Amino acid sequence: MKKMLLLAVIILASATFAMAQRENKTRFSAGPELGIATGMAGKGWGLGLGLSGDIEHFFQENVSGDFYIGYISFAGKSAGVGIKNKNYTTIPIRVGTRYYVGNNLHFGAQLGVGINRIGGTSTTAFAYSPQIGYNFKSKNDKPLDLTFKYDGYAGNGDFSALGLRLSLIF
Repeated sequence: MKKMLLLAVIILASATFAMAQRENKTRFSAGPELGIATGMAGKGWGLGLGLSGDIEHFFQENVSGDFYIGYISFAGKSAGVGIKNKNYTTIPIRVGTRYYVGNNLHFGAQLGVGINRIGGTSTTAFAYSPQIGYNFKSKNDKPLDLTFKYDGYAGNGDFSALGLRLSLIF
């Protein structure tokens, strides 16, 4: 009985300590992004490559808020004989929230603006991004986050893309 009680106390203390590890903690992440234009945008643009950074603050053990900024450029596709769409570039600036299920799996959403440019024309659009991600460690024991997301830009020149972001967590 004493061993069971001691084991229960150790497990409870460990769980409490583990939960306190993330609450009120701020962490940064940065890394490359890969995107594929979807919908009508998919007809005019193809693969997108870019970089992004994120600041995440945990308000509770499993709930965080984040600030995200990035840069991604989508290659223009052929629009006919001798005509090619110019690259579509965007600078998304969004804030959002994440909910962690366990320690690694997270669901989130971000809202903000996208500063979009096609050729010489720039527009600003409402930006939104539902996401699902997973935190894990590399072979070198570095913390990483892999996030699958849908990026949408509504307003001047609607645009959407499926994205994959791999980032190093600091």
